[in-house]
Amino acid sequence: MRYDNNKPKYIRYAVYTAIVLLTALWQNSAGGFPEIFGARAFAVIPLCVAVAMREREIAAAVFGAFAGVLLDISSANDGFNSLVIMLIAAICSLLISHFMQNNIVTALVLSAGATIAYTVLYIVVNIIIGGGGILGTAIFTFYLPSFIYTMVFVPVYYFLIKWLNDRINVAYAG
Repeated sequence: MRYDNNKPKYIRYAVYTAIVLLTALWQNSAGGFPEIFGARAFAVIPLCVAVAMREREIAAAVFGAFAGVLLDISSANDGFNSLVIMLIAAICSLLISHFMQNNIVTALVLSAGATIAYTVLYIVVNIIIGGGGILGTAIFTFYLPSFIYTMVFVPVYYFLIKWLNDRINVAYAG
């Protein structure tokens, strides 16, 4: 009986895990990503979208949950990031496998939608329902600039994940 060679898949998963870990640490470290006019990049979201665009639904959901856990460790959200980013990754993977083409334009659209969905859910759960503070000017002074800053990372992560995926597949396509 012949079994498929799963080595490229496990190498991809290990590389994705390292990139997610480094990005989450970089995003959550004081002084990691520079703040531009008070805006912070949510770099884990476009990274999870890029991984989800290359993997099946379960693997995408697992990486989304892993990234969310790393974000939840450094915040007081009690699983909010894990759940939301896991769902975002699974939905993006489903959309790519059934309805959309895998290209940079789609990555931009999915990352923009994912970032907006994450931000709206965060505002609803932690600010409106949780009574976390004043929302009025925060949309224009923090969330909108953070959205734009996050979108800068979409092509970086999309092409990095594409390049890594292609290299690993070529290396083990014997």
